[in-house]
Amino acid sequence: MANQQDIIEAIADQLTLPVADVDLDASLQTDLGLNPIEIADLLNSLASRFNIIFEPGETERMETVGNLVELIEDKLLE
Repeated sequence: MANQQDIIEAIADQLTLPVADVDLDASLQTDLGLNPIEIADLLNSLASRFNIIFEPGETERMETVGNLVELIEDKLLE
């Protein structure tokens, strides 16, 4: 099963950023500069990579990398 570091590395890889730039407190839009389409692409990539499915509405309040990591960790436990 993937751990927090694996998820952060996957996010960094998808965004072509150094892992050090992907902090749990980083805002997806403000700090990482992602627009809604880029966030959707990131979610699709992560869903495929970790073999999970994001249900409608689950990602609406997701604002930070930490929120995303927590959601993926929860999905991996299902």
